[in-house]
Amino acid sequence: MDKIKAATGTLQGCFGCHIALLDLHEELLDILASVDIVRSPINDVKEVPKVALGILDGSVSNTDNEKVAKSFRENSDKLMALGTCACFGGVPGLRNLFKLDDVLERGYVTTESTVDGKVPSSKDIPKLSSHVRALHQVVDVDYKLPGCPPTPARIKEFLTAIVKGEEPKLPGKNLCHECTREHKEMYVPKREFLTDSVHAIMELDSIDDKMCFLEQGVLCLGPATREGCGSRCVEGNTPCRGCMGPTDNALEQGAKMINALASILPAGGLMFMEDVVGVGYRYSLPVSIYPHLEEGK
Repeated sequence: MDKIKAATGTLQGCFGCHIALLDLHEELLDILASVDIVRSPINDVKEVPKVALGILDGSVSNTDNEKVAKSFRENSDKLMALGTCACFGGVPGLRNLFKLDDVLERGYVTTESTVDGKVPSSKDIPKLSSHVRALHQVVDVDYKLPGCPPTPARIKEFLTAIVKGEEPKLPGKNLCHECTREHKEMYVPKREFLTDSVHAIMELDSIDDKMCFLEQGVLCLGPATREGCGSRCVEGNTPCRGCMGPTDNALEQGAKMINALASILPAGGLMFMEDVVGVGYRYSLPVSIYPHLEEGK
């Protein structure tokens, strides 16, 4: 099989998706047998060459991110959004809850450890966009692989399919379908609610590591989140926080979660949570219909 040329890059993010690619360890050799990575942050090639496949992780948060995204799109036959930030905006997208000037003021001036701070200004510093955007909101995207980060196995599966000329596919059900925890009451129709309160995991003295989190009153976004991560957080006794994003048939991840909770929690049960939007849209706010603040400042 002839090798295809690929280029990778990172935008606004933590670089974790590229680390997940490296976490294939010796299996990376299987990928390199059919993919020639001619540009990446690792080999520090500045320009984006003409390639069959471009791979970008991170959200589009400033002018430099947008420039790189457009360069990748122009020079790639196919473009892949790798990871949740590229697919949905990710955690950086929570900045969309605030005005840009307020974000800069808080980051550089009013933080508790800052003395005589000021917002930096230089032509060499990329200008922050008024809103954080997912990659497909800036350029056309051919493939999306969410996850924070995606599992190495899922990355290999995707790249292998692309090399073979096949359309890579994501699982279509929610995380509850692959979760191995016991669901004793979740799917039993009844008049009573399963719980009357929502807890953070650190608020409880103990957690049953075999029982469904929601049945214990612990907020878990499994019902509103796509499966495909191997339930790695849940298996580690930590509730799902939604990094795989919504399933294809869910318009809104946050609204989907509220709908799911309506059958197990009395109305008003979420009123005492300090950050309902940040919980339901932790990874997907930029692609939601949640209204943005006004453009610009």
